[in-house]
Amino acid sequence: MKIKAVLTIIGLLGSLSVMAKMDTIPVSRNYKTILVLPAPYDFSINGKGLNFLESFPTKSASATSERIVLLIYNDVAPDTSDFTNYTIYTRDGRAYDFILQLVDIPAKKRWTITTDMVDNLEELSHKKSATELDESDFASYPDIKEKETIAATETVTETLEVIPEKEIDGEPLPLTQELYVLDRMEYIRRRCYYNQFNKGKIIRYFSKYDDVFLWLENVYYENNEIYLQFRLENKEHIDYDVNFIRFSIATNYKNSSSNVKTEHKPLFRYKVPKKVEGNSENYFMVVFDKFTLDRRKSLVVDLDEEKGNRNLSLDIDQLVINNPSGFKL
Repeated sequence: MKIKAVLTIIGLLGSLSVMAKMDTIPVSRNYKTILVLPAPYDFSINGKGLNFLESFPTKSASATSERIVLLIYNDVAPDTSDFTNYTIYTRDGRAYDFILQLVDIPAKKRWTITTDMVDNLEELSHKKSATELDESDFASYPDIKEKETIAATETVTETLEVIPEKEIDGEPLPLTQELYVLDRMEYIRRRCYYNQFNKGKIIRYFSKYDDVFLWLENVYYENNEIYLQFRLENKEHIDYDVNFIRFSIATNYKNSSSNVKTEHKPLFRYKVPKKVEGNSENYFMVVFDKFTLDRRKSLVVDLDEEKGNRNLSLDIDQLVINNPSGFKL
């Protein structure tokens, strides 16, 4: 019995040692936890993305803003204690693993992430240590901008388009009216990038087929554009392959043969997915030139599944379109 007790204690100590190596980041409902990354943010894997919410700085003229992630706990979640795994990738290919834990008041609200905390050295290099790695080691990793897509105008496929970074004297242009005037599409792309994961403000506005949901999260207005933020959630085990997503303005007379549907083409599409794997979700944004609707019309979103029948149709009425939010500073 003594031998078994000793082995049990050793096992517990080993588990605690492994957990100690992984930083636990406190997140609360009333305070934002700030992560400062060593390189620009690419994407993250969040075990409970509906509870531990990410956001990003907006309207910042500093290049540092691309390295900052803000974390807060969903104030409508009923949990009083909660934690999850959180892995964050930067554009240089490095990955950093953490545990997120719900607390009342975080003792530390600003975390500076350093390259010696990287957790995927074996993926990056089999020869060099973390202190020896430099930017040339990650030349093969694509930049996030090269993954963005713009939809073809009348086809069911989407065309990959690389949008170059605009610069003045070698420095990237900040998100300002100057950038909007010089390059409207680059400004819109960056606006989508900074707001793609915003917390949804439109409550329970969705279309569903079984356990596949298309959620309208937010509608924004800025300059002369309407931004629609969507979330495509697949709670089923089978992947959802997107054939196309189309937008139309339709009359909404009930049971009327005079109902008309006219295609309404977006100005810009940001990260519209081609596939949503089982038990996962994707956020994306679609931008239109400014428009409004009268009370007898709605914006219809038709999402078609490739080689499947889980098609979705979401009617967005004029009250939602005509009363958008503004982007936070």
